[in-house]
Amino acid sequence: MRRVHFIGIGGYSMSGLALWLKHQGYQVTGSDMNPSSRTERLIEAGIPVRFGHMAENLGTADEVVYNTDVREDNVERQEALRRGLVVHHRSEVLAEVLNHKRAITVSGTHGKTTTTTMIGTLLTHAGWDPSVLVGGEVQAFGGNVRVGSSDWAVAEADESDGTFLRYHPEIAVATNVEPEHLEHYQESFESLIAAFHQYLSAVPPHGAAVLGVDNPILADMAGSLSVPTITYGFASHALVRGAIASQDASGTVMDVYYGETPLGRMSLRVPGQHNAQNALAALGVALHLKISPQTAFEALGEFQNANRRFQILTPGPVLVVDDYAHHPTEIKATLEACRQVTRGRVVVLFQPQRYVRTAHLWDQFIEAFDAADIVVLTEIYSPPGERSIPGVTGQALAEAVQQRLPGHVHFVPDMFDAVELVMPLLKPGDTFLTMGAGPVYKVGERVSQLLA
Repeated sequence: MRRVHFIGIGGYSMSGLALWLKHQGYQVTGSDMNPSSRTERLIEAGIPVRFGHMAENLGTADEVVYNTDVREDNVERQEALRRGLVVHHRSEVLAEVLNHKRAITVSGTHGKTTTTTMIGTLLTHAGWDPSVLVGGEVQAFGGNVRVGSSDWAVAEADESDGTFLRYHPEIAVATNVEPEHLEHYQESFESLIAAFHQYLSAVPPHGAAVLGVDNPILADMAGSLSVPTITYGFASHALVRGAIASQDASGTVMDVYYGETPLGRMSLRVPGQHNAQNALAALGVALHLKISPQTAFEALGEFQNANRRFQILTPGPVLVVDDYAHHPTEIKATLEACRQVTRGRVVVLFQPQRYVRTAHLWDQFIEAFDAADIVVLTEIYSPPGERSIPGVTGQALAEAVQQRLPGHVHFVPDMFDAVELVMPLLKPGDTFLTMGAGPVYKVGERVSQLLA
């Protein structure tokens, strides 16, 4: 029996992969800095988890798995090298799993988790019993992994560090391509685009590359690929095309076409045009697999998003919403969805994540909050090991946004201070929205408790 130790086992992708290996009969252990709902689930599944990084955490492991955020000088990585153990990046282990299955992988700057969850939900509804690995908590899966008995597997393919090129999917989905994570691509957007082209070009002749052509990069790329392609979106040239009929707080209704052929009307229980685009991606996969439109519409009509994806914490009279949005495009899309469901003002608390992302996308962040009435920014949340960048702070970003939106922006170094700031401001009909990839959701939970 292979004994595998995970450094940073509490991460979304790491915890899901650890559970997957445990189900396959591996002896799994792990360590992380802090407890979380994911580490609790791992412990309940019989996986020992230790908190804090120490050499002795490796125990009798034969192999060690780490992710991109675990630096080379991490004491457990160093101990593994000292012992001469096999050391894998997370993506290498995931590739070993996926490349022995009929894999569907989802990459893109935004929408990976939602689209992956939609495809997994659709295949499950259709009776295909897939394995699914997602970067979020999905109630229908009981967490961030679903272990099925079939040859099909659905997973996110992370382009942020180039590791998505290790996978050989039968169907490769790309939701969009924007200049993000350029530190891993020699600061070159062209290099990132080339990596996506390589990722999509690797699908086999019986597979398909599924591209969101509302994104101009993917629209251009669609014509240069030599593999079977399925395009989707609201653009007139998309093969799987949607046209919004109505949208409100309860979700979105759209008419769907395959070329010029009407497929019917799809009703979604999740709001926002970006979620409708994700549903069109899942539908494109379903049609390639010869799953009927009716079955796909039924599955997507029942779909409930992963936690922290426009998650409604309190339905009213003040609507409290939490969202994982941490990129300017995601922020704009989430604010647009808020505008569609709120009668009053939109009050936003945003926690920036990572110094390097904030620096690279500084100008886009400044323009991202135009649809908000009140913006509260807090200090940058950064994973352990990331070095700060001089001049790149939450306060500096707040001052820059304030110049664009005078009188509408506040800065609180400690995000929990925002509770005292926003509670007197909120009125019936308003929406309070927390956004970011860090623990900012805790503020939304606290505001919900105070409003109850």
